[in-house]
Amino acid sequence: MRQFVFLIFIISIISSCKDENSSKKINESSSVKNELPEAIKDFIIKAEKDSSNMEIQLKTVNILDSLGFKKDALIKLDQLISKDSLNNEYWLKRGQLCKYLEDTVAAIKAFRFAARVYPTPISLMELANLYAETKNIKTISIANQLMKIYPDGKFNAEANFFIAVYYSKMNDAANAIKYFNKSIQENMYFYDAYTEKGYLYYQQHKYQDALAVFSQLVKINQTSVDGYYWQAKCNETLNNKSEAINLYEKALLLDPNLKEAEAAIKRLK
Repeated sequence: MRQFVFLIFIISIISSCKDENSSKKINESSSVKNELPEAIKDFIIKAEKDSSNMEIQLKTVNILDSLGFKKDALIKLDQLISKDSLNNEYWLKRGQLCKYLEDTVAAIKAFRFAARVYPTPISLMELANLYAETKNIKTISIANQLMKIYPDGKFNAEANFFIAVYYSKMNDAANAIKYFNKSIQENMYFYDAYTEKGYLYYQQHKYQDALAVFSQLVKINQTSVDGYYWQAKCNETLNNKSEAINLYEKALLLDPNLKEAEAAIKRLK
């Protein structure tokens, strides 16, 4: 019975993917054959002739992806999935392509299936990340699964971070801060946890608390653009103009394209 249910699940996923692709499919000849470098065109032609070589086919997907032909890569990848629907690497790649193409529903389906076939750390983290961003309580169970499968604690910082993001999205600031702290305790160099924690304090108008977090971030990462920029934002809000200008300038020095910092300096001066 369980095998039958699993088979139905596979069929439904593949059917869903075909439906999605039929609406998204683009003219492969116009994008790939007309825009790619000659060497890549030759490789793709070779791959088409050797369709049974899955390694070459996957390389084609990765080449198309790296050159920015995301939709073409997805079309080629779905051809591989139709031949080997239990390859978790294919589903993981599909999820990443769909995420880039901002098809969150399809990305979640792909990551979920990749994790079901074989729960690698990356497939679980990708899934937990999208669940958190979409306010899905399944974030917590996936994060706990990640910590359970890897009891050495290697991914505890990430797992707690995703739980924190979920609570933050749910406007549960107390639990969000709690799990951001757990993430930092597990890995003091997990910069995203500092950034999100500090930003949460800033949203709550707790500017001194936010400033303390971003100051801590800069102490452990002196090239953190976010650290300097948000310290500046906090100081500006607290009416510490000279300090704010100094920090905006440091952020701008690290990232000359940071228009927000440039505008803030002009405004304050």
